[in-house]
Amino acid sequence: MKTRKRGAETGGFTLIELLLAITILALIVSSVTAGLRLASTTIGRGEEVVRDAARLRAAIGIIERSIRSADPLFVHSDDRYALFFVGEDKRLLFLSAQPVAAFGSRGSQLVSFHEITGPGGGLAVSTASPFRTESWEGTEEPRILIPGAEELTFSYSAGPDEYGRWDWSSFWDPEEEKGLPSAVRVEFTIPAGEASMKTAFVVPVMTADGVGM
Repeated sequence: MKTRKRGAETGGFTLIELLLAITILALIVSSVTAGLRLASTTIGRGEEVVRDAARLRAAIGIIERSIRSADPLFVHSDDRYALFFVGEDKRLLFLSAQPVAAFGSRGSQLVSFHEITGPGGGLAVSTASPFRTESWEGTEEPRILIPGAEELTFSYSAGPDEYGRWDWSSFWDPEEEKGLPSAVRVEFTIPAGEASMKTAFVVPVMTADGVGM
């Protein structure tokens, strides 16, 4: 009887197949790692954007509450009694009747919003006792409310005319205008990545009667 000789049977992978499988696996792992890293970076940036937006809203809220509380009370200045309100295009000084807790003071106080340029600068606030109207420049011991803010400008309006239009001026003299402005417009730019973002808002000025003068 003739017997059939079996050929040698082979099992497993060849060296080329094994190298190919390892290469494909490495590519998959590399792609997944890159995706996870990108997702982590995106989440981190998103959280940073949310925090920055929250800080900006809080700072704007402080500015708005302070300007709304501008007091038309006459104070002693330059050997006479007059409204304390310095409305310029680059700074705003006034007497606040209801300072916010963020300023660390109770009762009326002088408030100044201005810009500090250069590294570490931004939109700053300074405060002082209401008895310092004659010697206060409004820039002493500043605190940065909005870091990096620049191109800060203020403008002022007496309110709408008979046609409902609002005229804005870069200067406000309370003696000449016979009182405080009806509203103050605040504008500045803040860094936004490689560009900058312009922010602008209008704050009505409230008097003791609760209406704009």
